[in-house]
Amino acid sequence: MRACPAEARARRRIVAVTASVWALSIAMSGGQTAALRITAPTPDTAMGGLTRIEVKIEPGSALSALRTMTISVDGRVVCTLERPPLVCSYDSGEAIRAHHVRVVGTLTDGTKLVDTVFTKDLGYSEHVRADAVIVPVLVTHGGQFVKGLKQQDFEIVEDGVKQTIGSLGSEDAPLDLVLAIDVSGSMEHALEDVKAAVKQLLSKLRPGDAATVIGFNDTMFLATEKEKDQKAREAAVDLLAPWGGTALYDATVSAIDLVSSDWGRKGIVIFSDGDDRNSITSREAATARVQASDAMLYTVGFGGGATVPGLKMKLEQYARDTGGRAFFPQRAEDLNRVFDEIVEELANQYVLSYSPTNQKQDNSWRKISVKVKNGKYSVRARDGYRVLGTKRTGR
Repeated sequence: MRACPAEARARRRIVAVTASVWALSIAMSGGQTAALRITAPTPDTAMGGLTRIEVKIEPGSALSALRTMTISVDGRVVCTLERPPLVCSYDSGEAIRAHHVRVVGTLTDGTKLVDTVFTKDLGYSEHVRADAVIVPVLVTHGGQFVKGLKQQDFEIVEDGVKQTIGSLGSEDAPLDLVLAIDVSGSMEHALEDVKAAVKQLLSKLRPGDAATVIGFNDTMFLATEKEKDQKAREAAVDLLAPWGGTALYDATVSAIDLVSSDWGRKGIVIFSDGDDRNSITSREAATARVQASDAMLYTVGFGGGATVPGLKMKLEQYARDTGGRAFFPQRAEDLNRVFDEIVEELANQYVLSYSPTNQKQDNSWRKISVKVKNGKYSVRARDGYRVLGTKRTGR
């Protein structure tokens, strides 16, 4: 099935996650020095829509030694060139956000020329429909998940006013899951155990469920996207290796961007063992994106990361904002239990939607509550959303 334009745009804009700009010069034979430089876009560029990427190699005589050149945006190769003109066109989507442009030129003798540019971030600018509120819901009774509920069994109240539920997605519907795994250098001794636990999580998904796996440190790696084959998912996890710093806020936004824009069951799992020190995205912008997401978000602060006050508070807020949960295991052997709980919850998720009776764009906080009408069940869901002009953020 062909992806809708909004989903295709979301796939293309994995947000860049490091703040430094650098170029590598390599000595060539004959005493010459070759350097590769990205001339467009520049760090002051706000990328949106069709963008022209231009590259220059100096001195010009070095062009004859160029074997191949790859141009990547946000970790994904968008052009491969072998000869001038060194130009590539890339559609960065409607939303204007920071992007990571990286060019690697390989010379005939095997040496490489590299340049990286991080374009300007104008903050959160994605438009969200104000006429549809999506509410993932978990229903339990006596510690057990309740299955088989119908649309008429639920009741949603917004600011004291009962709302009409427009649709209900069954817990049997396929799941779109995004896993963001911290692979910073501090994960060196624990990553193999983490990868084993992630594979175990993926093995428990049901046929038809799709998983996207990204690794993050101070950059971003899309290991696999919407993959339904378990062997392919495991091979993608095996690609992850530890190095670099931590850019949690950028990884959070990237994970949200990769969730399907289609209505249905969605889940995000963000795993980190350290506080954010490398993001381009601000803490406030990341929070706004979390609050706008209609996916239930689970956060796992592992090992030392579980004891960092700022990280723990942020991971708890992310989970609370979406109706998800935060976990803080201290040992690698505890991860299987944590991931088992997450998979079980996602497998029993209902998805409600409604069009609010209050259509004012007045920047007000809208408190919502979800109940099962007979009243004997426990219900966990997001507790509200905020309308900001044409943008709505939930919480």
